[in-house]
Amino acid sequence: MDLINPLLQKYAEDLSSPVDSVLQNIEDDTYQHHADPHMLSGHLQGKVLEMISRMIGPRRILEIGTFTGYSALCLAKGLSSDGILHTIELREEDAFIARDYFNKAGLDEKIIVHTGNAL
Repeated sequence: MDLINPLLQKYAEDLSSPVDSVLQNIEDDTYQHHADPHMLSGHLQGKVLEMISRMIGPRRILEIGTFTGYSALCLAKGLSSDGILHTIELREEDAFIARDYFNKAGLDEKIIVHTGNAL
């Protein structure tokens, strides 16, 4: 069962700005190689996160659950010039993957990955 009507999803995707190459690589690699790709935020959710972050222009963001880094990259796009995003990931393998993508996006100095339990 789809949570969103597929026609509505296609309509929204068609009218949204295109996904950048790093985010597309995260999505492709996650769906090809990860056991739980359904956990990926994805294009539309990512655009909403980016929009909210750009509207607020936060100096600090805390994300609990990095997964492969898609949502963190979307949120980081709206950080103020001196902003920083802290993200916490339980699984070392996912944290490693996310760090690699943060580096590829040129945002590795704005995103700090903490590995371990968030509690």
